[in-house]
Amino acid sequence: MYISEVTEDVRKIFDKLEKIKETGRLKFVIYVFDSLNNGHINSKNEVNPSLVEDDDLVIFNLDTIGLSHNFAEIYLEYLTIVFNNIGTLLSKAYQENGNVMGIHYNKYDKPLLSMFEKLSYNEKLDVLAELFIRLDNKTLFNDEYPILDLSVNGFEVARNILEQKI
Repeated sequence: MYISEVTEDVRKIFDKLEKIKETGRLKFVIYVFDSLNNGHINSKNEVNPSLVEDDDLVIFNLDTIGLSHNFAEIYLEYLTIVFNNIGTLLSKAYQENGNVMGIHYNKYDKPLLSMFEKLSYNEKLDVLAELFIRLDNKTLFNDEYPILDLSVNGFEVARNILEQKI
């Protein structure tokens, strides 16, 4: 179902994502969009790219592909509401200065997040593109999970994301 040829590491992430509970999937989506919102998806995998004095550093953001500059922040706000409305979770999420706080990542979540962090810039773009497709097609969560209609074509967004590869 991938829109482009992806690496084995990207495939492993989605294989693992399909096998975990939906609460784990939601945490992963929140983590990825939080990374996107904070400029962590960048060509040098810098944690704080705004402090790096490097003209070659490429920071991916959604306004370069035609979405609103605050799309990720608004979507994150929605995802934190969904997260907080799930009764089985012990922690409560909230946004503070564009960061999602309060989510407890347990021993089952951390390997998947670590796999994502180790990806290259282009591989992270592949993951993001695939997430947009699966969120738009409503194949990431079951019908009981209230996920916002993105009001954008996931395939079109994915193609635009993939054009940003370096």
